[in-house]
Amino acid sequence: MIKVLADQNLYKIEQFIPEKAHVTLYGPQEGIPDLDGFDAFLVQTVTPLSKETLPNPPKRIKFIGTGSSGTDHIHNKYFEQKGITIADAKGCNAPAVAEYVITALLLWREKHQPEKKIEKVGVIGAGKAGSAVIKLLQKFGIEYAAYDPPRAEVDAEFKSATLDEVLDCPILTFHVPLTKTGPYATFHWLDEAKLSGRKYRLIINAARGGVIDEKALLKAHTEKQVEHFVLDVWENEPDFNTEMAERTFIATPHIAGYSEQSKINATQIICDKLATYFELDHFTTPHKMLPKIVEMEPIKYDLKKILRRLNPILEYEKAFQALSYHRNKKLLFRKLRNDFPFRFEYPYLKISNELFNGFEELRTLGVQPKVKS
Repeated sequence: MIKVLADQNLYKIEQFIPEKAHVTLYGPQEGIPDLDGFDAFLVQTVTPLSKETLPNPPKRIKFIGTGSSGTDHIHNKYFEQKGITIADAKGCNAPAVAEYVITALLLWREKHQPEKKIEKVGVIGAGKAGSAVIKLLQKFGIEYAAYDPPRAEVDAEFKSATLDEVLDCPILTFHVPLTKTGPYATFHWLDEAKLSGRKYRLIINAARGGVIDEKALLKAHTEKQVEHFVLDVWENEPDFNTEMAERTFIATPHIAGYSEQSKINATQIICDKLATYFELDHFTTPHKMLPKIVEMEPIKYDLKKILRRLNPILEYEKAFQALSYHRNKKLLFRKLRNDFPFRFEYPYLKISNELFNGFEELRTLGVQPKVKS
C-alpha cells in the first residue's frame, strides 16, 4: 500500500486517490509536515518546497506532486538530485484563467469604453493558459499579438510576435511561468525599461507574482503611463502590497484558475500521474460534470450585473480589498482562497432564454440557454 500525504485543500482528493494508495490529509497553514513513513507528498502553490524548507526529505519519499499548473514554488533540481520525481497539473486551469481575463476585459470595457471595441491585446505567453485566452479573444473578434519566443523555438507551427509588436499593444495580459534564470527569464519581465515611453490602457496579470515589477507598475500608473491594471497574483504573496491592491481596477487573491472544473481536473491529473509513477490502477475517464442552472430574478439586467451573477470576480475583489489593512492579511489571503465556493465555468452554466438571447456576449462565452429552442 502506497502512503500519500496530501494538502487537505486538494479538491476531492479522497475521491481520486488510487485504490491501492492510502491518503492522509494535512493543513498547509501548519507548515511542512513530518514526511516520515510516506511515499508521496501532494501540495499546492501555498507550500514552497526547497532545500531551506525541506532540508532532509526522507529517503522513502519518491514523488512530489502539485495540484497547480506550474512548479515555480518547488526547487525541482534539488529534489530531482535526491531521486524525487516532481509532477504538476499543467493545463488544468487554462479555461478558467482565460475566462477570468475575458471577464475582466468585458467589465473594464463596460465601465471605461462601453461604446468602443476592446483594443488590441498583447498576450505574453502562449502555452496552455495563453492559448485559451487567444481562443476567447478570437471568438470575440478582438485583435491580439501572441508573444512566446521559447514556444516558437520548439513549435514550427507557432510564430511569435516580436517584442516591439507585443509591447505596442494598448492592453497586455500575462501567462508565463515565473523563472529567474535562462535566456527567457520572466522575473520582472515587465519592468521600468519596457514601460518607459509607452502608454497602456490596461494590464492584466493572472500568471505569477514577480512577472511584473510592482514598483515599476506603480510608478507608471502614477505618471499615467498605465491607466488601469488587474492583478490576481502578487509579489511576496500572500503578503501583498496594499497600495498596489488599492490602485487596481480589479484585485483578487490568486483565484483566476479557480473553478469547479479546474479543481477537479487538477486533482485527477496529479492522481493519474501518481498512479502511473507507482504503477497503480487509476481513473481513465474524465469526471462527468453536470451543468448548473442559475436562477435570476426577472428584472432588467445589464451585462455587468449578469457577469457579476455568473462569475464571482467582483465578489472576490470586494472581500480582498476588505482585508488589505488587516493585521492578519497573509492568513486571510489564504483563507479567502480556500473558503470561497468554486465557480462553474461558463459552458457549465444555464440561464433563462430571455437573458441568454439578450446578450451576444453570453453566447460567445459558452453560457447555455435553460431551454434549447
